[in-house]
Amino acid sequence: MSTVLHYYRGRVALHATLRALHVSAGDEVVVSAYTCAAAIEPLLRLGVRPVFADIDRDALSPDPAATKKLINDRTRAVIVQHTFGYPARIAEVPVPVIENCAHIGPGSIPAGDQGVAAFYSYEWGKPVVAGVGGAAVVHDPALAAEMHTRYPLYTAPPPGRELVMAAEYLAYRLAADTGVLWRLRTLYRRLAGLGVVTGSYAEDPERTPEYGWRMIRGVRQRLPRRVTAALRDIDVRRKVLAAYERGLDRIGVSHHPRPGPEAVPLRLPVRVFGKDDVLREAAAAGVELGDWYRTPVHPLSGRELAATGYLEGSCPNAEWAAKHLVTLPLRSSLRPADVNRALHLFDRLKARGHV
Repeated sequence: MSTVLHYYRGRVALHATLRALHVSAGDEVVVSAYTCAAAIEPLLRLGVRPVFADIDRDALSPDPAATKKLINDRTRAVIVQHTFGYPARIAEVPVPVIENCAHIGPGSIPAGDQGVAAFYSYEWGKPVVAGVGGAAVVHDPALAAEMHTRYPLYTAPPPGRELVMAAEYLAYRLAADTGVLWRLRTLYRRLAGLGVVTGSYAEDPERTPEYGWRMIRGVRQRLPRRVTAALRDIDVRRKVLAAYERGLDRIGVSHHPRPGPEAVPLRLPVRVFGKDDVLREAAAAGVELGDWYRTPVHPLSGRELAATGYLEGSCPNAEWAAKHLVTLPLRSSLRPADVNRALHLFDRLKARGHV
């Protein structure tokens, strides 16, 4: 029987898991490059050195054999990321494995039960959106007991944060139901940068109080309903994926990886040339394309990227993916007209050598 503990964010759940494993300053943890800064933030907060594993271009996750080579006597854990909801291959290693299931929704297997624990996120853009919140699903009994012992130290967020989150979730539902959510992406990022709305990345993890908070009450209350809705949508999302794959194969556009029959990805990655130009053309045509990840530790670059310990050129496949991959959404709310519009765009891009 697995233990489920709810935290303020998915990264807080990861942080709590690492602490319960007694990972501390000076230790090393192997993580995938081509990831989000939120997955690295808990390590930096603990003073842990991230050791970045390069990805396979087709699988978008590290090769297990390559992961094993990065383990030494300072390695305390390996974090395996199921990027865009595609189940990653997990190496058999002599240290605990934690699965990053931020892109994995309910009903998508095999993922989430192959390590000592997994962490999930329920924020905007995830398979289950309930508001800012995360969970740790713990399979190892000793680790679960340790995390239970520590859990009373986590407190409820301030009441003001509850009110803000309730308002943000209502705004999200309105935008999602009217089909304009993705068009507000740029505005959301700007407001998050100004601190007006709750962003997905905190630039000063050492000072934020979020790492001592449990999941917001309202998020916890609506989460079961959102999980049920996500399970109900699986078959529709599979049909959207199949329609995209048939159309892209017909056009001759490269897209990887190919999920197994039980996997329900969050996004469909497509290779392009001239990523910024493609994104601008897509926006003008009313086609939703995801730009993440733009760097090996999205959205960081320059000094901020270097501060994570990432060395430029160390993970060439991750850098290639950041430069060449865009993603198509696989939501149940997409209409056939939305899929056809995207395929027409890629048909035009193919004719001009952009894919």
